[in-house]
Amino acid sequence: MKRAILVSFFFSSAVFAQSRPAWVTVRDTRENAFSIEVPKGWKTAGGMFRFRLVNPRPMVDMTSPDGAINLRVGDNAIPNYVSPGPLHPPGPGVAAYASGDVFATRYGQARFHEMCEDVQLIKAGPMPPKYSKPGQGPFRITAGAAGFSCTRGGQPMTGYVYAETSLLTGPLESPWYVIGLASFLAPAAQAETAGAMLKHAGESITFNPEWLRGEGERIRQATLFLHRVADATWRNGEEARAHFRQQMDMMRKESDYAQDVISGVTYTRDPWSGQTREVYTGSGANKWVNGRTGTVIDSTLSPGPSFHQLQPIDRP
Repeated sequence: MKRAILVSFFFSSAVFAQSRPAWVTVRDTRENAFSIEVPKGWKTAGGMFRFRLVNPRPMVDMTSPDGAINLRVGDNAIPNYVSPGPLHPPGPGVAAYASGDVFATRYGQARFHEMCEDVQLIKAGPMPPKYSKPGQGPFRITAGAAGFSCTRGGQPMTGYVYAETSLLTGPLESPWYVIGLASFLAPAAQAETAGAMLKHAGESITFNPEWLRGEGERIRQATLFLHRVADATWRNGEEARAHFRQQMDMMRKESDYAQDVISGVTYTRDPWSGQTREVYTGSGANKWVNGRTGTVIDSTLSPGPSFHQLQPIDRP
């Protein structure tokens, strides 16, 4: 039942050939950044999401017509991180570096928690990076995967996450990034087929050369801007430094929600009691709490008269 996870983190081309899914090519309509092959007839959503000038995040989410299998390449809710240090106390966007297998484990626990019940880690471990050369020293790249079991409606399910992360160690700060991410949840009997399909979709991504050139220019302009800000801050004293800190605080606040994805947490306030509480992010749908039992569930519409909606708030 768990053969695809327990035998290998890669998925066999033989199984993929036997399933013979039909594929269609779709293009990112948000920025025309890339194209990807997706299973024909599946519900597909996503594109390139941009939260700041030089912070694009791709995601393509694919769900089978019967809703049994979900494939996801990338995730637009994952921010860039920086390791804690003298210049970066604990807060939004600040987190100790997570190697590929560690991030895959944390992400899977958050992603699958409300997609199914009784989520259990089956196996996690490092792998050679698939999309980048492994790095050590000041520039480190690691990769890994994690496999999970759970149940949905009494049916055994298998979850899988592959992640690549990179760390740049510097004298003042150490930023790190999730540079590759893919995951699926499927009935256990279809896990290997789902894994082969996810592998095919991920490897089919082709980036638009014009978009890549434009992104390079945006990075150059942003670098020049930061240099000008640093120069002005040095010349103009405390007032300029205060303005710079304010701008940086605004940028960090943009990542508050995304930061919590690594632990699967959304901050909410109960309008009846005024209580602030953390709930699992889950599907990202509205959060409803049962006023009698305190149970919180995801639902687009009200689950019933005993429930009232929690209000999402920024991280306290």
